[in-house]
Amino acid sequence: MKIPSLKICLFFILILLFCASPGLSQAPDEIKNLRKEIDEMKETQKAIQKDLQEIKGVLRARGLIEEDPQNLLIDISGRPFKGSKDARLVMIEFSEYQ
Repeated sequence: MKIPSLKICLFFILILLFCASPGLSQAPDEIKNLRKEIDEMKETQKAIQKDLQEIKGVLRARGLIEEDPQNLLIDISGRPFKGSKDARLVMIEFSEYQ
């Protein structure tokens, strides 16, 4: 009794696999159109980034925004700390106890 039901199940699985494969693939024209849309989006993104850099330049020239700090160094010698003295990154918490 198990053998015929197993054969029937395998038969239906094979039919589903053979019928489903053409529906899952995309036509070459669709792939070309998707690539074209992606390239257009990349160009648009580059234009937006260029515009943002120009806006930042204008705002910096007017003194409305400050330059981004390149290396921010704070001397913590003589202050209490936890961890290694040779750490590359130091996290400092400023807090006020009242």
